Amino acid sequence: MHRREFLLSTALAAQAAEPPKVGIIGLGLRAGAHLDALRQLGDAQVVALSDLDSARMAKANQGLPAPAATYTDYRELIRDRNVQVVVIITPGYLHHQMTLEALRAGKDVLVEKPLANTYAQALDIQREARRTGRIVAVGMQRRYFRNDAEYQQVVDSGALGPVRLITYWDFRGDWNPSTWQYTDPATGRRTSWRWLKKTAGSSELEYSIHSLAMVTNMVKAPLQRLAASGGVVHYAGRETRDVSAIIVDFASGARLNYSFSCFAPGGGSGCIVIGDEATLRREQGRLMLYPRAGKPRPAGIDASLLPGEDPEVLMYREFFRSVRQRTPSVLAPEAALEPSKIAYGAELSITENRIVTAQDFA
Repeated sequence: MHRREFLLSTALAAQAAEPPKVGIIGLGLRAGAHLDALRQLGDAQVVALSDLDSARMAKANQGLPAPAATYTDYRELIRDRNVQVVVIITPGYLHHQMTLEALRAGKDVLVEKPLANTYAQALDIQREARRTGRIVAVGMQRRYFRNDAEYQQVVDSGALGPVRLITYWDFRGDWNPSTWQYTDPATGRRTSWRWLKKTAGSSELEYSIHSLAMVTNMVKAPLQRLAASGGVVHYAGRETRDVSAIIVDFASGARLNYSFSCFAPGGGSGCIVIGDEATLRREQGRLMLYPRAGKPRPAGIDASLLPGEDPEVLMYREFFRSVRQRTPSVLAPEAALEPSKIAYGAELSITENRIVTAQDFA
């Protein structure tokens, strides 16, 4: 073993023996859930905070067992030698650069979804994580939601047979009006960062990605081709779509029919999974199985196999286990890329008016 490799392995072993020292970049609305999860877990020490708003950092510090260092420049947090793990909770357009800088500084990273606003940027992060040997997890906490876990359990049991069609809909109201306002340097206009493509990427990438991840986890096959339609039909003065529809063919033969609207308060979300042997859907809070032969029946969920803690806590528990054991996270860039391809593909299909295929991601 070369001296540099020996020193690195020794340093990593020393880190694994103590609670991870965490630095958090971004203290907006989502940061509260992260800080609550870290407090509940009690298995990490927040040692540094970074935000452009000093008042936010002061407020976050009030809830910590010991005051953390504060930085208005995130690069100073990344340079802080006391920080071992960087958590990035910023708008999506900042994820690419911040994650790369943290990896190159020798930090492990948990970055909120999406991994990046473009496919090329997502691949940059994937390559850099492999090159540096650092652990990267993408904050897809819905993996630990009971609803998603129940669907996954039934599909994995084989009760449906091969999955042939998934119909999924997300109908909701618009984004939280108190979300951070981005000032466009070109125009001076202030608007929600989720309304602009250069800051949010797309509505599908910012919101639908959780539902798309649930689908790709069930299908377990890569995208083969995709067609999408959508636009801004209800809200004025925005770029990211308020309605869209996506049809996906997967390499396994499964299909997805996905619909999204963010001007449908009370519309709700839902999922129907159709296989060769049965159909799975939720009715009055219970997952029901409709077999091709026989009567409908409850899906028969094994509650002992379902998540038993807050999803954010479970996400961090699994992430820190990967950090200590130096093993890839189940939320590694590779896992985030498959649902992200659907969102990236929808943007291509709509803006270029064409069918998107796997070749677009080759």
